[in-house]
Amino acid sequence: MKRKWVIILIAVLSWSLLTPKTGLAFSIDARAAILMDPVSGKILFEQNKDLRWPPASVTKVMTMLLIMEAVESGRVEWSDPIRTSAFAAGMGGSQVYLKEGEEFSLAEMFKTIAMVSANDASTAVAEHLYGSSRDFIEAMNRRAQELGLKNTHFVNETGLPDPAHYSSAYDLAVISRELLKYPEVLKYTSIWLDDFRDGTFQLRNTNELIRVYRGADGLKTGHTEEAKYCLAATAQKGGFRLLSVILGAESDAKRVSETRRLLDYGYRNFQWKQIKKAGQEIGQIYQKSASPEMIPVKLKKDFGLVVERGRDQLVETQLAPLSGLKYPLKAGARVGVLKAVYQGEVLAEEPVYTMVEVKKANLIVQGWRWLRDWARGLLKRKPLQSVVY
Repeated sequence: MKRKWVIILIAVLSWSLLTPKTGLAFSIDARAAILMDPVSGKILFEQNKDLRWPPASVTKVMTMLLIMEAVESGRVEWSDPIRTSAFAAGMGGSQVYLKEGEEFSLAEMFKTIAMVSANDASTAVAEHLYGSSRDFIEAMNRRAQELGLKNTHFVNETGLPDPAHYSSAYDLAVISRELLKYPEVLKYTSIWLDDFRDGTFQLRNTNELIRVYRGADGLKTGHTEEAKYCLAATAQKGGFRLLSVILGAESDAKRVSETRRLLDYGYRNFQWKQIKKAGQEIGQIYQKSASPEMIPVKLKKDFGLVVERGRDQLVETQLAPLSGLKYPLKAGARVGVLKAVYQGEVLAEEPVYTMVEVKKANLIVQGWRWLRDWARGLLKRKPLQSVVY
């Protein structure tokens, strides 16, 4: 009987060690919330994450994403002048009071969007990029579909109230994660005070979090009567970045305090695990018909992820070759992925690249390998496979 209870106790302790503690005895005082690792996209905490909710000016994470993508593609440059139309000048809500015909650089317009949620600037840039606000909104919804968002629909680029304009904490986190792939955006979202219009108009960031929370450097606030107080936030400390979204808080102070609690929860319960460094040989991918048969591979950027504290040793790594590789391959060609795996679940993956030229093995070599593997099978030896160092 005593042995039976010992076994039960061990099972319970093992279950408590391996079962994620996220969400236990913790909640956020808002209608919806989410905490995410922006590197892997792993959800660290969720509360009504799929609830459809008016996002107010948090909408502008998508507006800013389309702008950043346009800059990256070369369609527009930061120095390009953006002219204000009568429609943009009359947008209302949060604004910098642009006048019809006024021109400012894209960089200046973007700064007002990031810092003070300028609706007039958002519309002026939307018109410049796509010819009209309507076409820009169509692009927003196309991008939402490309990201696989199920609870998002935009009817404007500003976040002004409309029953058909909605999103969710999860969807906004996905958009924000995509936006964070452009670190330059943080240069703007982290500014607390700045000037506009030759110093005649002061900008004060609506995101109080960047002033009161160490490491906070973004991302976007939102507020309307319908949406209440919303905030997509990000911070970096302890060697890693976290991303949070809160929707429907009762006050500005509450959205800041609850975001602080949510980020503190993340940094208290999770840690960064460095998997492998870029540029070094991290393993070999097995390819029976290739020469060499074991292909040395490397990463082009550092690979790591956020894991629950105390469980970093439980994360395993695996190398998987791309299917249908054809030879010859030049050194530097992509040949597979390095996966971080926890209890059978792939948490994150990163492409790997060959460090040498790879050719197709001749028929004699391939025949010899076939015989070798046949013999290994008879001797019940493990087949050759990819290895991670």
